Amino acid sequence: MKFHSLFRVELGRLFRSRLTWAALGITIAAPVLGLTLYSPLSGSLNCTFLANPALAGALAGALIFALLTVLELDRVHRSRTDVLTDSMVSPLAAEASRTLALLTAAAATVIAAVLIWLPITAALTGAIFRPGLCAAVYLLVILPALWFAILFTASAYQLVRRLDITLVAFTGFFLLSLTAWSENWLLRWVNPALAYLSDDFGNLRRLMSLGWNRLFWLLALGGLWCLCLLCTRRYGKGAFGSLIRNARKFYLPVLSVVLAAASFLAYTKQPFIDHSEKEIDYDAHYDFDYNEHVTYSAITVDAQPSLSRGLFQGTADFTLHNDSGQPQTISFWINPGYTFRSVTANGRAVPFRDLNDDSINQKTIELDIPADENIELIVEYGGFPKEWNIMSLYQGETEISDDYIYLAHQDFSPMPRDFAEGTREQAPLTARITLPDGLRPVLFGTGEVEAKKTENGSTQWVLHDAGWSLILYAGDYISEQIDAAGLNVEFFYSARHQRVMEECRVNDTLKQVFEYCTDHYGPLSFYGDEGMRLIEIGAVGGGYAAGGASVMGEDSFSEAGLKDPLKGAGGSEVMAHEIIHQWWGLGNMVEPVSEADPWSAEGLTVYTTYRLMKELHGADYAQKYYVDVWQSRVADYYQDFYVRNPEFLSTLPEQYRADIANSQSTVRRYCEMPLKILKAEKLVGGEEAMDQILSGLFTGETNPSYPYLTWQDFLDACNLSEEDLNLG
Repeated sequence: MKFHSLFRVELGRLFRSRLTWAALGITIAAPVLGLTLYSPLSGSLNCTFLANPALAGALAGALIFALLTVLELDRVHRSRTDVLTDSMVSPLAAEASRTLALLTAAAATVIAAVLIWLPITAALTGAIFRPGLCAAVYLLVILPALWFAILFTASAYQLVRRLDITLVAFTGFFLLSLTAWSENWLLRWVNPALAYLSDDFGNLRRLMSLGWNRLFWLLALGGLWCLCLLCTRRYGKGAFGSLIRNARKFYLPVLSVVLAAASFLAYTKQPFIDHSEKEIDYDAHYDFDYNEHVTYSAITVDAQPSLSRGLFQGTADFTLHNDSGQPQTISFWINPGYTFRSVTANGRAVPFRDLNDDSINQKTIELDIPADENIELIVEYGGFPKEWNIMSLYQGETEISDDYIYLAHQDFSPMPRDFAEGTREQAPLTARITLPDGLRPVLFGTGEVEAKKTENGSTQWVLHDAGWSLILYAGDYISEQIDAAGLNVEFFYSARHQRVMEECRVNDTLKQVFEYCTDHYGPLSFYGDEGMRLIEIGAVGGGYAAGGASVMGEDSFSEAGLKDPLKGAGGSEVMAHEIIHQWWGLGNMVEPVSEADPWSAEGLTVYTTYRLMKELHGADYAQKYYVDVWQSRVADYYQDFYVRNPEFLSTLPEQYRADIANSQSTVRRYCEMPLKILKAEKLVGGEEAMDQILSGLFTGETNPSYPYLTWQDFLDACNLSEEDLNLG
């Protein structure tokens, strides 16, 4: 019987089995666990309603299909019908056809799951739904997990031909991905390191990284399966004897070796993560001698990103001055994924050396320049930008795609390392970049952009900045110009948020927050000369600020987050809460000692939001929608069984302990801490006295070695003890 006929028979028999349909039904329904019991990701609608169901479906589906595989492969041997079938067809062909039929069934299952869950996900995510992203996540997360479970289980069974040992082996393989391999993004086969999915911006980099993980395991397990297939029993021989006999079909061992070698290359040559030392030695990184003879006075960059492939290439033109009268060696820092393709000085090629010394997501390129006093140095460079290896589980911040671009410093252009600017003020940096309509660039800082239309309908943007590098964001940005506290506040946010921003009256909210906080606590240290730029970015959690600009993760403005009653009574008040983090969180950093510690930026921010709303809407409103909510939540918290009996918490499974701890931490930070600050306000003499204390803490000098506002700093400023602020 020909193989395709045998495969068709096996596939038909498989789909006539009730066990198969039960496995298919359970796997298709498994994503619902991501909406209920298993929710590792948060921060966006795509995390909650797309990534979590897909990850849950991968975990449950892998277990189901591993069990189905071992039962199907053991069926013919358990019933002893293999004695008859082996006389009619090749045992190798029979085993291969059964495994291929199972792989086909897994593919059909995931396709059905995509068709069923697409409309469900669309209904849950609303306006931000992207069908291509939804299908890609299901096909990259769930389908490979099912295939890997089938291939490993089939390999183990072919090797030992024991149902019990095979199940034990798979259990170990499954648990390794969840435990010992959990810190290695390439080895996590069933729980891939998908840390975030953006609602507003691009996810190409995350999907490419996920695809590489799947490619590595497909090659590795494909090679293992081909090798173990050689152990298929023939002529009454054992595993080793059958291997020797089956190895005569030379294409199987050759294919096994080729796949194993390809998986090794995929692991060692992955293009996504650099090879920086895990132990960060900043002193060693910046320990080099400056070349005092070489300076630069201007940088011009022609940037050419490939949005569909995530690649970047560019040409950087440096205006140099060499006052030594001799050839000099200078160095640049560049992203470890980039290479210098050519370097010319005044039109003549000059030698350069890639040191491959990855450190802190940078590597050094040395080059030799001539003795000419004035030099035009032109560097052609490019490649696929690598991310810092300490962030390997959270890939996706650096992005080049049709939806979003984020390129900072060495990701955008070579940075002069050991030679300096030759002007008193920062040297000008001018860059040109052509982007399709719908992508608008924004510079972090005070740099400006201007647009020039091209003949093909794209827009060439000219970026004007200063210094040795720039930070570029590009997305479907809408900008709002707001005059607040005597400043021009320019707010950039995704067009997907326009409706929400209008509902939250973003202009009024920004104006109210900036005027209130500036008046009560003082101006932010990172204001520019004329104002400030506030930018929403495609990341989750926190942000950073400096030199006239501040960025905030998109989760700060998510539609779900803007309905959080612990942050405010409505969308505009939650928006105010997020903007107030410019003072408590960025302008003055507050770091909790532990996850359970209630002292954090949230307590001060919630208290400040309450005070602002009290000023805008009156004491009764603030009492009803803030203080009463805090008191109710804290009262429930103090009555919680596990709070009163913490010894029982340690007996629960880890996931339940984590969920309970997270819930407790939320109440303590968003409700208990503002109540303590409110109590401190009464003890120190009222609102004006508390404003003076907080203003002093906000504008005061911090310890350079630990620049965080601590709980003890707050208590000392209030002249209170921790016991004074106990609630009860």
